[in-house]
Amino acid sequence: MYHYVLFDLDGTLTDPKEGICKSVQYALCAQGIEEPDLNKLEPFIGPPLKKSFQEFYGMDEAAANTAVAKYRERFEKTGLYENEIYPGMKEFLVSLRKKGVHLAVASSKPQEFVERILKHFEIRQYFQVVTGSEKDGRRSEKKEVIEETLLRLFHEKKVPAGDVLMVGDRKFDVEGARDLGLKCAGVSYGYGAEGELEEAGAAYVTDNLGELFYIITGEKMTDAGTKISGWQKSVRILSPIVYDLALSFLILFFFQAAGRIFLGNIFRQYSTPAADSRRIAVYLDGISALICAAVFAKMYNREKVRPISHVVKRRNDERLLRNLAPLIGFSVSAALFLNILIARLGLTGASGAYREAADMQYSVPVILGLINYGILQPLEEELVFRGLVYGRMRKYFPAGLSIPFSSLVFGACHGNIVQMMYGFFMGCILAWAFEKYKTLKAPLVLHGGVNAVIYLISTTETLSPIFSDRRSMAVTAVLTAAFCSFFVRESVWKMKK
Repeated sequence: MYHYVLFDLDGTLTDPKEGICKSVQYALCAQGIEEPDLNKLEPFIGPPLKKSFQEFYGMDEAAANTAVAKYRERFEKTGLYENEIYPGMKEFLVSLRKKGVHLAVASSKPQEFVERILKHFEIRQYFQVVTGSEKDGRRSEKKEVIEETLLRLFHEKKVPAGDVLMVGDRKFDVEGARDLGLKCAGVSYGYGAEGELEEAGAAYVTDNLGELFYIITGEKMTDAGTKISGWQKSVRILSPIVYDLALSFLILFFFQAAGRIFLGNIFRQYSTPAADSRRIAVYLDGISALICAAVFAKMYNREKVRPISHVVKRRNDERLLRNLAPLIGFSVSAALFLNILIARLGLTGASGAYREAADMQYSVPVILGLINYGILQPLEEELVFRGLVYGRMRKYFPAGLSIPFSSLVFGACHGNIVQMMYGFFMGCILAWAFEKYKTLKAPLVLHGGVNAVIYLISTTETLSPIFSDRRSMAVTAVLTAAFCSFFVRESVWKMKK
């Protein structure tokens, strides 16, 4: 899922407690402060030293500078090697490199010390870029360190923020990443206080390397050395569609067989006329969609990379709620524009398969149609096409490829040229919403809302002429462009912020 990963050093790659705390103890002693309990000095692990001396012991700038100098006096000679690499870390880094992930270190510790520690533990070779602070105080803030790391990684190229992940154990790592528009995975095995990472806004919080590997790659670490062919990827990505079709067929077959066995003449009587046959088909589709949704919801929950933090989940929901009105406006106006365009091109009349599908959809009472096409069908399709197909595709490919290709598959599964075209463009919007808000609620709400609006307009005599009105096409085109502009400006504003 992430092809570039930036690691903090202290508390993330290595456990530096003894070296750091004893060196802080040494610096405090030089200032006439005795602190025999090393555990009380753990807050010094992670943030810039000068700031920590000022914050925790009320030192002014001069005293803090003196304390930093005394700290380094001991740390360079002894404390640097009073350090331990976390168990399994080397194997973890090797596995990430085998998956093609670009690794870097972004630490507030002086660059010279970072290099020496990485070489001491024989893991320097796994990192493409290593960045630390300067001994003269420059580049001491985490944001500055991360910014310099990105500059060294990408030079003058645009940083693919959605493909870069910061990994750290303190709120400073989370805040520094957030200020630059990056996500951060917090490791709770480090030295952050309880709840610190969640409150700072970490996108993920984990306490083990196996789960961190899954967050980064979407795969289990035990499979890291296994080369997955393009054919295997294709099978994995498309298999949910096969399962969906097979399960739907079995459900429909079961109900039809049960109807013939238990209802006998009544079932045959209602299934003979064309209108009744279409109506029963819609009812069975709804039942099938509900059962399939329950099955695929379990599959999706098992394999999705879930933000462990409830704070992150709530934040995603709040972001979605804030933008819900423009999101619905955008999707509905785009859907109407596409429907009008397809109608004016004469494709709806030319496709017999589309007319047959439309006759079936509008053969039931409006309320039942809304339940089926506004709730049940979107629920099943979003779990399959966005939750599983798109979610799996994103484990191997960037969003720029995953959005159009998953949408192409989504459109192709609709079975006729009209719905294929419409499904492709709407699939792009739904996948984009899923990518943007990181919750399946976004495409689910949009899909259900669009289907409900289109269904109501199509079944209302006074509104259905909209689809053949040239003015309606112009209005919906302008509205769609306006909403697009809104989201583009929002993204640009966030990047600048």
